Order: sequence, then structure tokens, then C-alpha cells
Amino acid sequence: MNTMVSLGFVQACIFAFLACLCVAIYFGLRRQSSLAWLAAALLIGSIAVLVLGQFSGTFLEQLAVTLLVPSGYLCLGQSVGLAVGERRRSPGLLAAVAGLAGVSFVLLLAGIPFIYQTLPFQLACGLAVSDGFIRLFRAPGRSALDICLMFVVAGIASAFFLRLPFFPVLFDSAASYLSIRDSSFEQTLLRFNAIVTPTAVFLLLAKIVGGVITTYRTRSERDGLTGLFNRLAFDEMIRADPSSGGALILCDIDYFKQVNDRYGHHAGDEILCSFAKLLARAGQPAARVGGEEFALLLPRRGVAEAAELAEMVRARFHAAGHPLIAADHRLSASFGVASYEPGDLLRDVLTRADSALYRAKHNGRNRVETYEDGLVPILGGRQQAA
Repeated sequence: MNTMVSLGFVQACIFAFLACLCVAIYFGLRRQSSLAWLAAALLIGSIAVLVLGQFSGTFLEQLAVTLLVPSGYLCLGQSVGLAVGERRRSPGLLAAVAGLAGVSFVLLLAGIPFIYQTLPFQLACGLAVSDGFIRLFRAPGRSALDICLMFVVAGIASAFFLRLPFFPVLFDSAASYLSIRDSSFEQTLLRFNAIVTPTAVFLLLAKIVGGVITTYRTRSERDGLTGLFNRLAFDEMIRADPSSGGALILCDIDYFKQVNDRYGHHAGDEILCSFAKLLARAGQPAARVGGEEFALLLPRRGVAEAAELAEMVRARFHAAGHPLIAADHRLSASFGVASYEPGDLLRDVLTRADSALYRAKHNGRNRVETYEDGLVPILGGRQQAA
């Protein structure tokens, strides 16, 4: 008995500490809702464990446990769902958990022996925990951390499901909660739960914080509108492999300011996204390096191959219509292609590609030009023939 009270008190303190930690991280990470649900689950769990640790069999204690434990695990499941990007909940599962908890409450009011009154409660808890398992199982692209969390959550659920067949077999109908709690079977399950539940919390916390870090890293590398790499990330890619040469394509949507002025900035944004999708389909690192200026990096590829790819993108963009612009208005883009060799400076590579892009604009737009030697710079970063 003292061991049980001591174990429950320690577990309650752990849950309360983790709840405070989640709240602190919640405010520090721009209020991630998954952390709020996890904090709620831990606070409910802390209260439930304290009640169970001091349990003497009163009606209010049984009522508190019947309501708190399934609610805590439902909060845990919601936290898991938000962490894996699945916000919707199963109405059927919620109804089943609520219904089973209600049945257990009715049996409690009717004075039914504990061994029968607890069976719908155990099933309700098992189903509530299964909510988190189902969400993890349905999540696409599960990581090793997700799989570990899924198995730990399955372990928590199994402890509740195991009680369903074994309670009626191991204990007679007159058994009270206190006698069941002191049995070796229940003690084993409680100790198991005391280990796996904090483990699940730590794994989930790692999942949430890791997801936030990944999101921030993605935002630092990606353009917010098109989803392509931004200029900083693209520059790093060029610097990343100095031992091999390749080709660089710079492209610019023609008369884009006129498109914005005529159709509005919303239409302009949609056109930028459409052009970005074309570049992304090329299967090469693509970036938005300016307002309507984009770039493609082709490591270990020659100028001829890069020019062929640029021509394919140009033709597709020019041939495609767009629902937000007039049917007779054909969009176009200009392309400049330049090669780079191992050890070339980034500014030199960009200058060469920019020179070819300027020639494409100067020679009528809606075309692909490759860099040629014998060009000298002019003011503004553009170049002209010597």
C-alpha cells in the first residue's frame, strides 16, 4: 500500500513537471496547439494518479477516476494527431469512449460490484489510447520516432485491454478496487504503465519539438509563396559542391509588372506559383531568387542540356493558359544559361547567367540564350556585347 502511494505520488509529480514543461515550451514555440493538448493530458493524468494513490473507494473518487482517465488519454490522442498533422477526430471513437464511460458511471450509481463496473471503463480507456495509435498508424511517411511512439502507445492500450478478460477470471465479483490493486497482476500492469506513459510523453514531446525545428528550418530555406528554395539556400547549394561543375539557368517572367497592374497581385501570385511548379517538375534544384526571377541548378550538366531543359520549360509556360487572365493573353518567360567550373566564384556564375538572361530580354523575350565569352558588364549588373 505504501509502495503504491509512493509510486503514484512520484508519477503524479513527473506528470505535473512535464505539464509545466509543455506549457513553457508552448509559449516559447509560438503556441503549438499539440503542446497545449499534451499539457492538458498530463495535468489530468497527474490529478487522476493522485486520486488513485489515495483511493479509499468513495463514490466521488470512483467518479473522478471514471471521468478523468479517459479524458486524459483523449487529450493525448489529440496531441498526437496534431503532431502528425491530422486534426480531424473520429466521431465514432469519441462517442464510444463517452458512452462506455457513461455506462461505467451508471453501473457505479446502481451499486454494481466493482469488477463489472470497471470493465466498460477499461474498454473506454483502451479505446481512448487507441486514438493516438490510429493517428500515428495513418500518418504518411512515419519516421523511426513515430514508429517507437506508436509501439509505446500500443503498449499503454494493451494494459487496459488485458484487464478485460483477466479481471473476471482472476477476481471474484465481490472484489474491491483495493484488493485488486494490491494483487500481483494489477501491480505489474501499474508499474508497466508508470514506465511506458512517461516514455510516450517524452517521445511525443521530442516529436513536437523536432517538428517545430524542421518547420523553422524549412521556412529559412524556402520561399513562402512558391515553396521553392530561396536565394540564400540556393547560394549555399552552389557552394556546397565546389569540386564539380555544372550549369545554371536564370529565368524571368516577361512583363510581369504589367500582369500585376492589369489582373491584380493575386493573379500575379498565382502565375508565380504556376511557373514555380513547372520548374519543380524539371527535377533539379529550383529557387526563387527575386520577385519574378527564378533559377535552376544543374550539377554536372552541360550548357546544351541545360538550354534544352530551359526551352522545354519556356514552351510549356508559353503554351499554357491561366484561368485568372484573358484567354488571348499568352504569358512568356526569358531564360539565360551559363556553365560553371570547379572553383568558380558564385558571383561570377550568376553574372554569366544574368548576362545571358539580359540578352534574351534584349533580343525579344520569350527565348533562351546561353552565355558567350566576350561580354563586358554595364551599369546595374547587366552586360552587353563588347
